[in-house]
Amino acid sequence: MLDRSLIGRESEPVVHEVERGAIRRFAEALGDPNPLYQDEAVARAAGFPALVAPPTFPAALTSNERFRHSLDLGTRSVLHGEQQLEYARPLVAGDRITVVTRVADVQERAGASGPTDVLVLEDEGRDPEGKVVFRSRETLLLRR
Repeated sequence: MLDRSLIGRESEPVVHEVERGAIRRFAEALGDPNPLYQDEAVARAAGFPALVAPPTFPAALTSNERFRHSLDLGTRSVLHGEQQLEYARPLVAGDRITVVTRVADVQERAGASGPTDVLVLEDEGRDPEGKVVFRSRETLLLRR
């Protein structure tokens, strides 16, 4: 089982630039043709200062790999079980978002192929003024 002492561990803050090209590529990967994600003029006409990022875009703003490596997950199979997102406002191109990841919970569950570790990570993204822009909660299932 993962060590429960991981609960509360936080990553170093990581600053991300939300770029127009990244928004467009993310929307294309989703197959979402919404013009708010592709056309600057459409986004501005809708009242946004720039292109709007799709709702699941914070998944691309994860903490650095050094933090995940520090959790000593090993080479086990990892399944993304669930993700919840909460927004204070939409992300837009040009945003500078500082993300900190925290281990919220560690559990063990019985699975069809034996015990499974459950790791719950919470990300918080803040703007340069320190205001929360989004929070996410991700549940990872790790086979032993």
